[in-house]
Amino acid sequence: MENVLTIPKAVPSLSIIIPVYNEDKNIEKTLEALRENVPVPYETLIVYDRDEDTTIPVARRLMQIHPESKLLKNHIARGPSGAIRTGIQAARASRILVAMADLCDDFSQIPQMLDWVPSRADMVCPSRYCEGGAQMLEPSLKVWAPKMAGRLLHGLTGLPTLDPTNSFKLYSAEMVQNLNLTSTTSFSVTLEMVAKAHCLGCRIVEIPTVWRDRQHGKTNFKLFQSLIAYFPWLCLALSRNRLLRLPISISRRRSPVNV
Repeated sequence: MENVLTIPKAVPSLSIIIPVYNEDKNIEKTLEALRENVPVPYETLIVYDRDEDTTIPVARRLMQIHPESKLLKNHIARGPSGAIRTGIQAARASRILVAMADLCDDFSQIPQMLDWVPSRADMVCPSRYCEGGAQMLEPSLKVWAPKMAGRLLHGLTGLPTLDPTNSFKLYSAEMVQNLNLTSTTSFSVTLEMVAKAHCLGCRIVEIPTVWRDRQHGKTNFKLFQSLIAYFPWLCLALSRNRLLRLPISISRRRSPVNV
């Protein structure tokens, strides 16, 4: 029997993590928009919680024309924080982009973001609240709460972004994998990564973005639950101000001990 030569898949330049929850009406346009705007070889990790998620059958069909896509089941904790952490563990590229499947994010900014990481930044934060940024939504508590929280954190802790809770961010994989991530609720892992990166002195860059409402479906975002989940990372960011500094070891992932 002749030996069959197996050619390993090329390592992508970018891993895109998309946490999904019943995004069957949006996932196709999302994958198409990524293909149009990502200028480097990439993989797309679509992370779901439940086997009944309506995204799954559509994503499986689309994998025939989007072979860069892969479905992953969230094995950490149900919700976007667990999904993002699951994607981070599976990512193969040196850069990691977290994007939503609701078509709210401006994917045309991805080439600009890639220019920054890793040569000039460890994290790029598109911001709805800095000069030039905007949020195309009707005024509500959901709109104002993240804005006020961002300004509070920026003013008290010096976080170099006014929009730390926006999930659409590009990270150096080396930086993210060095963080001791523990979030399990809502989108709190996004603020956790910003707060811990800030405490470790990582390079964080903010660029303006325009955020639009989702085209189809209903958001599963729970504001009150999220505010509670954000609180520990607010405290962590505050711990690195001029008056109080906790050890940065709580932010950094421990390296395995060689026996």
